[in-house]
Amino acid sequence: MSTFPVTRLRRLRRTTGLRRLARETRLDLDDFVMPLFIGPEPLANPELPGLARHSVETLGAAADELERLGVKGVILFGALARVATRRLSS
Repeated sequence: MSTFPVTRLRRLRRTTGLRRLARETRLDLDDFVMPLFIGPEPLANPELPGLARHSVETLGAAADELERLGVKGVILFGALARVATRRLSS
């Protein structure tokens, strides 16, 4: 059986101010972004109910809803139409 550590050093957690300085991770709503997927037509994702593909027409309503919920950032991912994808791969 290990005896390490014999003494637990708590000098960095003695006061609230020191605990705040030594804290490693603190997440806030401002640290998150919501991925939004855009394609030629809206498409629900049954595997991930909170995520769906939006069209240009429905993207504004989705962004307004996220703003209402307090989400401060989004990242946009575009889904190309099949014809454009075939053109790019040839």
